[in-house]
Amino acid sequence: MLRPYIDEAKIVDLSEYKKLIEEEDYPDFDEFGERARRYIDSFPWCDGVTDVKVGLFFPGILGVFLVDIETSLPDVDERVWAVIGNLPPAYIADENLDCSNAAKALDGYVGAMFEWVEAVEEGRSVDGVIPVNVPPTKEWAKELRGRLEFIEERILPDYKAFLS
Repeated sequence: MLRPYIDEAKIVDLSEYKKLIEEEDYPDFDEFGERARRYIDSFPWCDGVTDVKVGLFFPGILGVFLVDIETSLPDVDERVWAVIGNLPPAYIADENLDCSNAAKALDGYVGAMFEWVEAVEEGRSVDGVIPVNVPPTKEWAKELRGRLEFIEERILPDYKAFLS
């Protein structure tokens, strides 16, 4: 089983992180954390979720969670990042990316989702790109492009130091 390097200094237990946020944001935080757990647990390579921690959280927008899993498959990471929120969920494994922190995982998510958007906009097949839980239509591509551009312009610039 693989255990990629994760910078633990930037990962926080859900209960500890909840103490740092405004009470009005508790419902989104709890929902996003539970969605991350259920999402990862839904895959056949996951025999069970053992822990969920938060790397990034933006109320009403998205959360990036580090999910520890049990798996009986030798080539599956024991930890994956789950991006959950007001956008298509996805997991980011460390296969070909350096996802040592949540900002890098989010950046990887944005890049992978842009590949899907561009394939749809160009009328190409979405086979071989990240799976997205919406139909591959130009309307959905436009909607997702707007959200990805928001992340690129308004969220990721604050994490430049963690992306290098």
